[in-house]
Amino acid sequence: MNSTFSFSYPWWYTIFCLLIGAVYALLMYYRDQRFAEMSPWFKRVLAVMRGLAVSLICLLLLSPFLKMVKEDIKQPLVILAGDKSSSLTAEKAETMAMFKDKWQKIGEKLGDKYQVKTLTFGEEVYEKAGLDSLNSKSTNIAALLQYIEDNYADQNLGAIVIGTDGIYNEGNNPIYIESKFAAPLYTVALGDTSQKKDLVIQNVLHNKIAYLGDKFNIQVDVAGYNAAGSKSTLVLESINGSNVTKIGEQSIDVNSQNFFVSKNFVIDATQAGVMRFRARVANVPNESNLINNRKEFFVEVLDARQKILLLANAPHPDLAALKSIITTNKNYDAEIVFAKDFNGNLTKYNLVVLHNLPSQTADISATISNIKKNNIPSIYIVGTQTALPRFNQAQEVISISGNSKNIEEITGDINPSFAQYTTSDQLKRSIISFPPLVAPFGEYKLMGTSNAYMYQKIKKIKTNYPLIAFGEKNSVKTAVWVGEGIWKWRLFDHLQTKSYDNVTEMINKVIQLTSVKEDKRKFRAASSKNLYKESEPIIFDAQLYNDSYELVNDADVKMMIKDENNKEFNFQFSKTQNYYKLDAGGFPAGSYSYVASTNVNGKALTSTGRFNVESIQLEAYDLTARHGLLKSLSDKYNGHMFYPQNMESLADSILANPNVKPVMYQTNTTRPIIYLKWLFFALLALLAGEWFLRRYYGSY
Repeated sequence: MNSTFSFSYPWWYTIFCLLIGAVYALLMYYRDQRFAEMSPWFKRVLAVMRGLAVSLICLLLLSPFLKMVKEDIKQPLVILAGDKSSSLTAEKAETMAMFKDKWQKIGEKLGDKYQVKTLTFGEEVYEKAGLDSLNSKSTNIAALLQYIEDNYADQNLGAIVIGTDGIYNEGNNPIYIESKFAAPLYTVALGDTSQKKDLVIQNVLHNKIAYLGDKFNIQVDVAGYNAAGSKSTLVLESINGSNVTKIGEQSIDVNSQNFFVSKNFVIDATQAGVMRFRARVANVPNESNLINNRKEFFVEVLDARQKILLLANAPHPDLAALKSIITTNKNYDAEIVFAKDFNGNLTKYNLVVLHNLPSQTADISATISNIKKNNIPSIYIVGTQTALPRFNQAQEVISISGNSKNIEEITGDINPSFAQYTTSDQLKRSIISFPPLVAPFGEYKLMGTSNAYMYQKIKKIKTNYPLIAFGEKNSVKTAVWVGEGIWKWRLFDHLQTKSYDNVTEMINKVIQLTSVKEDKRKFRAASSKNLYKESEPIIFDAQLYNDSYELVNDADVKMMIKDENNKEFNFQFSKTQNYYKLDAGGFPAGSYSYVASTNVNGKALTSTGRFNVESIQLEAYDLTARHGLLKSLSDKYNGHMFYPQNMESLADSILANPNVKPVMYQTNTTRPIIYLKWLFFALLALLAGEWFLRRYYGSY
């Protein structure tokens, strides 16, 4: 380490520091007669000690600092990355044994001169895992290159060695990854490049989500290699527990050595939940790999449709406009019924829209009572036929004092402070020019904690009268829309924008906010998703609320997971802050149900659900090694490709590479001299020594 002193001020300031020390000592001791009987050298020693102390203190005022340069020699880092994916199990046992032995010896030989870091990879990169178990379900070579760049590119990376068969089934093509490291990349080519006789389900294209009652398409891609002249059958099956049902079947005639065909099936989404399917192709004589002849997949069928009742006093163009807007959303199913024809059965509806109700001719007080009794969200559209006294009694959102026989034309003005949902900029601009609605003349007031989304503008004058407002009681929401003539808004929107998007957005958001129900359960548990891959851990979280609906986690929470054969797996949640969490680990492919349970003050609480695990068979679908890819990868990064038989020369090639060499690093540090401990003790010694001699010989 090399060290040099430097000053924050010009170096010649030190001359003044020395002069100050000398002058100070001279003034103090030149005419001092207290030590006249002592030797002349005694006064000179005291003067020198005082002068040095004062000069040193002055020097410290110049903020001197110490520059230190430390040199380190960093040996090159060589990374050995071995493939641990299950596709290598197809390699001959003696070849794999030879590879593992030579792989270890290469690490030992290079370790005598370089730093050696051993990695393994499959679906992800592992720092400590070995090559004893070839159990990774997929291979991502691109992720390996990215990992090396992220973690080692800033070091003295000398060389990278990758032992693999070149088969990748996740991530991008590694040839097109532009890594920033400059180290040469060497590959060891494993596996068999010969293409054997094989039929394979190469891909299944399908919707991940479908809606109950809809139809969806499934496309199955079948490839054939060296199987020309063979005949087979593609079968699509539905699996529900131990029950397997054939859905469709199509014949396949393999007419070339490199064969490919796509087959389509149209499926009805007949039941809600996660549907499990299997596509399988019958094997042909002397086929080498039968594992890739079948593939399972899952489709989540959502029963998200809400039935909406449009209950009206009389025919009105608003009703057709509302139904047309509502049914554009697949999640909604709207039905128009007039009050005089309604039989009072409300239990099948998720939302009731009351148009011009209650009216003078239709009291419907019994229907409104049933709406409240069944906790059904409702939207009131107030028009010229609405009986205002009955309307005021029916809901607690808006109070109207007036007479529906007198009408007023109103337009909308969006409340900028409304925060329950957002409004697009396009709608904000469009609403200004919409034609006026017709509403009863009177005084409008918000009731209780109701919140207005839109206010009325009367003759272009802004008012605090609500046009659209929302209220909530016992967790059930009610909305009020003042004014009829929504059909005019819809037509005008299309006239201006050639679409109905603005009005559709407005209607849908009113429906969504009104129909959503708050979950008031005191205990909830759920998995983070409904469908997992075989290699993924199953994660759950749970929340427990007290009577004040505050999150607590005093009680213990247990989890029981059951597979299709009714085998049970029991777990206990861990407590994290004020909620619960559980990592149940990985599960084999299949369908599972779960029950989470706890006990609070002697009361048992449970939460149930289901999840599915899909099999990862990527490594079994393609067992043909890609040595051409490995050769291209080595050439791209200025390395070479080796086979297990000549791996001994790999270490020699790296050792002989002139670019794999040590690097000297210099570390520059600066430190103020005032922090040096010896300097403090030197000052202390000078001042204390002078003081001691003066006192000892009879002076101060």
